[in-house]
Amino acid sequence: MFAFMETPPILPLQASEFARQYDLLFWYTMAVTMTGGAVVYALLIYCCFRFAKRSEADRPMRILGSTKLELIWTVIPLFFFLSFFVWGVRVWDYAINPPKEASDREYFAVGKQWMWKVQDPEGLRHINELTVKVDTPMKMTGTSEDVIHDFGIPAFRSKFDVVPGRYTAAWYIPRFTDKAKGGIETHHLFCDQYCGQGHSQMVGKVHVLSAENYENWQAGIFRSTDKKKPVDGSPAWQGRILFHKLQCNGCHFNQQVGDPSPKAPSLEMIAGTVREMADGKRFTADDQYIYNAIRNPSMHIRTGWQAIMPAFHIGLATENDLYNLTQYIKSLRNGDLPYRTDKSPAPIGGAPKSSQGTAPAPATKEGGK
Repeated sequence: MFAFMETPPILPLQASEFARQYDLLFWYTMAVTMTGGAVVYALLIYCCFRFAKRSEADRPMRILGSTKLELIWTVIPLFFFLSFFVWGVRVWDYAINPPKEASDREYFAVGKQWMWKVQDPEGLRHINELTVKVDTPMKMTGTSEDVIHDFGIPAFRSKFDVVPGRYTAAWYIPRFTDKAKGGIETHHLFCDQYCGQGHSQMVGKVHVLSAENYENWQAGIFRSTDKKKPVDGSPAWQGRILFHKLQCNGCHFNQQVGDPSPKAPSLEMIAGTVREMADGKRFTADDQYIYNAIRNPSMHIRTGWQAIMPAFHIGLATENDLYNLTQYIKSLRNGDLPYRTDKSPAPIGGAPKSSQGTAPAPATKEGGK
């Protein structure tokens, strides 16, 4: 009756480079602790029989202590505990420091009761599905629309909390296991943090494809002949549309001859730079900084600029919108900023311009960045 069921593996699948490193540390720790436990219990059993009282005349031996014995049972466990720590730090350092190649392929996940909304670097969106290329470093950035969720892929030995209002991340190098067939392998995606009534249904699939299968899967999707602009459909491309639609170029614009002075600083080439605030603090312009500058601009006020930018709460910009805007701002190079709203109007469906041809002040003043 169980012929239809797949036989589970004795050991969990190792579907990423980190899984291999993690498992080595796990089994080393397991071997040491089990061996130590076995030695302790063996000695306990031996002592129970060796020193058992056999008659009323028996008297226990007087123990005065042994410096050599105490050093042995102190130094040897200390050596193994330090090996756990040193090896663990190396694995942890590997897990939290993605290489540049991984950051170049950044996926985005939004947790929502009770589903995962995933967007790949080319802009393709999925519900409860993640498709990646084997042997290619990738970064997964996540946030939540409601409560704390946890993005967990057991076969990758990875999970990380996604928290409302924050960006958290992990990175992977997907690998094929001996179970892979036809250049494709599928693994489970779970929410590993209890998040409400439908928590057990918040599951998905991770598809690992060979390079050829991945290219075939992408064939004909999101191609652009304009190399200056983000690839069509990508997060930066969608962020560019939002930038116009929200009329951000009413204050952040590419200044031309005859234009008034900008009301906010330029956003070109700011990614990774150090930004000085009016209160003297300094921040690196990373994803979290740009996110805060849009969602709550009064948190950080740039030196020399006024706090005139309104906060873009969830009703004006969703978490996906914030991510797309962040990727667009990070992609800006010299000369990439659009012209003022009267010279570069919002697309169809965007906010209307004012009678003077410029964006209404509440929607465009971005002095916080």
